[in-house]
Amino acid sequence: MVELETRQITDDALVARFRRGDGEAFGRLYQRHRHGLYGYALSFYGQEAPASDAVQELWLAFLADMESLAGVANVRAYLYRSLRNRVLDDFRRRKREQNALAQNQPVTLVKPRDTVASREDAEKLNQALARLPEEQREVVLLRIYGEMKFADIADVLQVSTKTVESRHRLALEKLREWLQATNA
Repeated sequence: MVELETRQITDDALVARFRRGDGEAFGRLYQRHRHGLYGYALSFYGQEAPASDAVQELWLAFLADMESLAGVANVRAYLYRSLRNRVLDDFRRRKREQNALAQNQPVTLVKPRDTVASREDAEKLNQALARLPEEQREVVLLRIYGEMKFADIADVLQVSTKTVESRHRLALEKLREWLQATNA
């Protein structure tokens, strides 16, 4: 019942309620996006600790900037874009931006609710994803973790919707080809 009720209230409405003093509204917003944001951060870092830190810092900054969020049109896209910028800033500070998404560390894509994929299938998918160009991989990961529509992904990446659609199509074609080759 609570999950159904939470999904019916928009992110914008939750932010507005929180700004009026409803602490539970922030809790609902946090519960709605915490897993996706964490998975997205984990896809960048490949390690749990820095991913958790980045997401925690994101939420703290979100709370600190609550008053300036009145003009935000898409809260989910704002959260993912903010997280992406935070992570890339961190990589710049560490002078590792070029290697950030190209690390050979595995990306965990099987979410706890995904019971149909075996560990072996997940490993094959992770290896195939690691082979994708950065911009295609990022689109696929935003679809998976953010469960976003193409327009929202375009907002996060600050590119056109057509560019996102093209990157997604190309990524799926490559993934399909590579996964079929490993199963042959």
